[in-house]
Amino acid sequence: MPQNQIADMKIHTIIAIQILLGFSFLSAQDCDEQRFYEPVFNGVDVDFGIKYGEAPQPNILNPNASQELNLNFYEPEGDTMEERPLIIWAFGGSFVAGSNLSPDIVQLCNYFSRLGYVNASIEYRLTTDLIWDNSTENAYTAVMKGMSDMKAAVRFFYKDALTDNEFRVDTSRIYVGGVSAGAIAAVHLAYLDEIDEVPAEIYQDFIDNGGFEGNSGNLAYGSDIAGVINLSGGLKDTEWMKPGDEPIVSMHGTEDGTVPYGTEILTTLGVNLLFSGSASVHERADEVGIENAFYTWHGAGHTPFVLNNEYMDTTQRFVRDFLYDQMCNSSTPIFELSGNEMNAVLSPNPSSGLASIDYESEMIKPSRLEIIDINGRRMDLKYELLDKKININGSDFPSGIYFLKIFDNDHNLLWTASWIKN
Repeated sequence: MPQNQIADMKIHTIIAIQILLGFSFLSAQDCDEQRFYEPVFNGVDVDFGIKYGEAPQPNILNPNASQELNLNFYEPEGDTMEERPLIIWAFGGSFVAGSNLSPDIVQLCNYFSRLGYVNASIEYRLTTDLIWDNSTENAYTAVMKGMSDMKAAVRFFYKDALTDNEFRVDTSRIYVGGVSAGAIAAVHLAYLDEIDEVPAEIYQDFIDNGGFEGNSGNLAYGSDIAGVINLSGGLKDTEWMKPGDEPIVSMHGTEDGTVPYGTEILTTLGVNLLFSGSASVHERADEVGIENAFYTWHGAGHTPFVLNNEYMDTTQRFVRDFLYDQMCNSSTPIFELSGNEMNAVLSPNPSSGLASIDYESEMIKPSRLEIIDINGRRMDLKYELLDKKININGSDFPSGIYFLKIFDNDHNLLWTASWIKN
């Protein structure tokens, strides 16, 4: 490449980085002092039993019965931020059991509240007759009720933001997530969003119960979400995931005997239903360009983080890192070209596609490299991890500006740099 073109690309790189850094400051100014990444709050205040909705829940004795839906609200003690991101959590239990006081849900709510989020652990209607009626139709209905109730919880906070603003939630940053059945409800809420996707077995029941918005309360308010947290859950049909859909972060064990890791027959409670677990969900996300992060617990079973602090620590950090990237670095995947803990050097730069990253540290152990283009898209980069050296091959990339990130085994960001492909 002629020297004047190389110089021009370098100038454009500097300008691009300055622009991206400027946008990052505007979008992430509330991330100062490591909010959302470090536990900047010592205490958590919890408000129990807040009614957020009500929905039909007929039983044998009363076909017209309804259920009041409550949530527990967690917030950082002494927090003064006016607009705070919210995570809505739903518990696991195969849609037939469970509680929003489940120890794993409580632990997650407390952890993310100390980081600076507000959290809501919701009740949702259970479908206990799945125990003796494990028909496909009843299984679909169980998921539909969970979706409906979770969406009512989302709208509850939209309503509050427009009225009393008691909870001080930034409605542009509402994330939904859960464990097992709760995760399944959250994933379906995000991606089952077109009428021709509704299974024929429940189509009329779906319409009668409020359609996509459901019948659990707070209608006429917004229900958009910013992303999904999927812990050992999945989706009936990954074809429902389309370009532009909400980002998703998932964690799943390869030996999960309750919810399939990939696409298999789900046999929980005797329900014989082809179902796609997290691995298949993220294959589809990669195919259609949905921003995502996936962590596999090799050899682990269902929800290994429950009552296991080692797995829980990994869960918290992995979800934290994904959300932090969404919240604080959303305008660009690379925000600063400093903090070179690896003392690394990228060369040649520019290059025709082959380059290497040499580093000196004996203590730093890089485990993963990411590359992102100027539009924020993650690229599929071939690379080789060697001793104190990483070889990269981007020969098939279009000419342009790219950004590199190196992480360690704990998903900590070690190093960033810009790279020019000529």
